[in-house]
Amino acid sequence: MTGSIRRRNFIALLGSAAVGWPLTVRAQQPDNQVSALIDRILRMQAEAVAEKVGQFVQEIERQMGWMTQLPWSTTSIDAWRFDAVRLLRQVPAITEIAQLDATGREQALVSRVATDVIGRQTDHSQNPKFVEAMASKHYYGPVYFRRESEPDMTLAIAGTRREYGVVVAEVNLKLVQDLVSSTKVGERGVAYVVEAQDQIIAHPELSLIRRNVSALAHVKAAHGAGSSSPSTSQVTHDSNGREVLAVCAPIPRTGWLAVVELPVEEANALRPKE
Repeated sequence: MTGSIRRRNFIALLGSAAVGWPLTVRAQQPDNQVSALIDRILRMQAEAVAEKVGQFVQEIERQMGWMTQLPWSTTSIDAWRFDAVRLLRQVPAITEIAQLDATGREQALVSRVATDVIGRQTDHSQNPKFVEAMASKHYYGPVYFRRESEPDMTLAIAGTRREYGVVVAEVNLKLVQDLVSSTKVGERGVAYVVEAQDQIIAHPELSLIRRNVSALAHVKAAHGAGSSSPSTSQVTHDSNGREVLAVCAPIPRTGWLAVVELPVEEANALRPKE
């Protein structure tokens, strides 16, 4: 009966990763092998979340890319506006799209949440979304919150030549919240996402969104390491002081982390009994 319970717990931990490991092996492994398997599973889950979030951002960049293929011109405003509206339809996560010219002035803006504006000429020449995009072709802005709870970010892409200007999108990150909420980590574990300033931007427990977790040992170690690979699991404490096994995986290009935590008590229940 106890072995059956442990097997069931292992299935819950593995989730979609369960394929490929025979059930009879998982519950009968020596303790050190079970620990290694748990570590591997947690690393796979953290990496999977990081990869999906990274793909989400990358796909938005790809969709924005075709709006940077031609130089900005006031004579092409109708065509630009048509393309901007089409982009909003194709990418629901984008709430606003703006065109900055080669000098950093805003020439056009199309929005889901505000009035469209043409020829406003607001000067963004010293704004990081223009300066950094011109320098490195991409800009990933800090996460900010609409209505105190909805995370958004600014994403900017420069054209291949300076005269092409910069296209700037405001991106809603609800999909990231949906992703972590649907990720099952054992029975009582969690997956969540931390932005570059150590603020939680997506978590199954909504009250924890916007909490700063810079004091957590595993978050601090992951950001300090600067690695492109998931960390090994470590025994540490979560934001509620609970002892957990934790793994962090970097999310490409953004400076964010995907964090997976499993209560130590639950992990110990998976190990063979003496």
